[in-house]
Amino acid sequence: MKIALLFSGQLRPLPHDLFKNSLQTLTKDLDCSIFSYCWREQGKSLNHQKKISKTNLILNINDHINYMFDGFNLVNYGFESFKEFDFFLSEKHKIIFNSNKYHFGTINSLPQIYTMHKCFQLLEKSNEKFDLIFRCRFDSIYIHPIKLFPLNKILNDNCLYNINFGRAYYPNRVYDIFFGGSRKSMNFLKTIWSDVPILVNNQFSNGLDSRDSCRILFLAANLDNIKVKSFNSRICDVLRNSHYEYTKYLISSHLLKMNFNLRSLRTIKSISQWLKKNNLINIKILLVFIKAFIYMPISYIKRIRYFKS
Repeated sequence: MKIALLFSGQLRPLPHDLFKNSLQTLTKDLDCSIFSYCWREQGKSLNHQKKISKTNLILNINDHINYMFDGFNLVNYGFESFKEFDFFLSEKHKIIFNSNKYHFGTINSLPQIYTMHKCFQLLEKSNEKFDLIFRCRFDSIYIHPIKLFPLNKILNDNCLYNINFGRAYYPNRVYDIFFGGSRKSMNFLKTIWSDVPILVNNQFSNGLDSRDSCRILFLAANLDNIKVKSFNSRICDVLRNSHYEYTKYLISSHLLKMNFNLRSLRTIKSISQWLKKNNLINIKILLVFIKAFIYMPISYIKRIRYFKS
């Protein structure tokens, strides 16, 4: 089975060893090809801040990208300057990008979707045919291999899969940090950039800001007759602070869905190995697990509010 990984978005100041080890975990025992599209400027995640952090121009961007993916099958990559992004936008895109009527926290949605689309274009230019395609971020840390997902099922049901369960569940969205599926289920990325004005102004409402990328991705897939499902494990999230805080967040958000099976046991084993490798098996982490387990029923009860709305 051939798998394509689409790394897109803004580069982050992530230690190279940490990024490489994460990528090794993700691609273990699989035939993976990597496509990358990013901005020339490096920055930090907005993370609910009310001010966009400063960016730093990466001078030797070609060397930087090749160094990041050294030892992996990087097929093609592209980049451009974020400072020029606004200048080349169409009038419709520019109005949405610069408007104050949308939530400030969605300011990076359009640049993010643009790089997803450009990365998908790189894949389309390739002569290779891929069974599965997954979108990745440069600042996500992966805690178990893709192979632990039911890949044949994901391939055959032509649904779009994302990480949307547990405490982090939100209805009718695609959590944009990591999602994927068959070529058919990901084909909406081919036109999503030109469709952005239509998608933003669509009357569909899931409670998120209409410029929110999670809403836009869900709506784009839905209009392409693609059903959206969730993976059964929280393979990653965005590293915004220490390893401990990252792990604490993953655990509190719930690492696995409640429908346990043999595959769940394999995933638990793999995650345990990741924790041990990163020296994260200690009393603090154990207490986080206990707390998450105690509060798990409450997180599911809270979903009632979504049905009411």
